[in-house]
Amino acid sequence: MQTEHLKVTGLTCGGCVNSLTNALKAVTGVSDVKVTLATGETSVQYDEHSTSPEQLRSAIDNAGFGTEPG
Repeated sequence: MQTEHLKVTGLTCGGCVNSLTNALKAVTGVSDVKVTLATGETSVQYDEHSTSPEQLRSAIDNAGFGTEPG
């Protein structure tokens, strides 16, 4: 298992956190998601054989949020 730490932009409320969490958990191989609304810090635990950081970022984009580079 790998853990990806991302800074997600566009989170304004608890509903956004739920939407982001559900979008990431829908990605094959994701086992756990933790999102901090105040900072946008997002931690995603995933199986590196089933998905990639690029696919995680794509799921975030598709859910209507962004990520900061880094």
